[in-house]
Amino acid sequence: MPPIMLRVFPHRPHVAAIPDRPVRTGIAGRAALGWAGWIWGPTAALLLIVLWASHSFAADESRGESPPNAAAVRVLVIYHSRHGNTEKMAIAVGEGVQRVPGVSVRIQRVQETTKEDLQAADGLVLGSPTYFAGVAGEMKMRIDDWNWKWKVDFTDKVGGAFATGGGQTGGKEQTVVSLLLFMLNNRMVVAGPLYQDAEGEDIWGEIGASAMTGPLDPGVGEGEIDSGRRLGERVARLAKRLRSDAPSR
Repeated sequence: MPPIMLRVFPHRPHVAAIPDRPVRTGIAGRAALGWAGWIWGPTAALLLIVLWASHSFAADESRGESPPNAAAVRVLVIYHSRHGNTEKMAIAVGEGVQRVPGVSVRIQRVQETTKEDLQAADGLVLGSPTYFAGVAGEMKMRIDDWNWKWKVDFTDKVGGAFATGGGQTGGKEQTVVSLLLFMLNNRMVVAGPLYQDAEGEDIWGEIGASAMTGPLDPGVGEGEIDSGRRLGERVARLAKRLRSDAPSR
């Protein structure tokens, strides 16, 4: 799976890399140009050069990379992190998004998020550490601005949430619920990760992803990483489905 870069900046048009073709400066090249000038004159010689260069450019361009699909579904993963644990979960969510073809992902801190980022997203996943059984103050202040100051229209975007916290029952689910309530109040559609047993007979969903990072279970474990990936994949699939069913923009 390819690595995910943090602090990815807004989409820019892709330019295919086209290798430079050396100009013909040898004896044969000079002879050809001189011969053309002698027969047809300077104008015809210039026309031959232009036609040769155009053919060479087209041949090289055909071997370049195709530009990315400008209509790709976009999922934005936004987080606040002091010690790096919530950031690890954000990366896991991004990895889950990458499992879905036709969906692009950006991962960035809440402090770096712009109104344009939010408006361009089809899916939005928010992550916060848990402070005193709730959303971190830095995160809460920023997302309140999205509504009160920026007036972002979140209608029908797909949302999900994740949280980290030190204790076993320190309020991580409360943090997830608070982030989901923010989304629901802003007219979003929300979803959580899906799970199933080994036989595939029992399938269930959860409200979000979380990681316990305190002394009893420090860091972010593989099972917690898996929950983040599942969350990202679910949000990406739903965002892609809703986008395909929506009228053309």
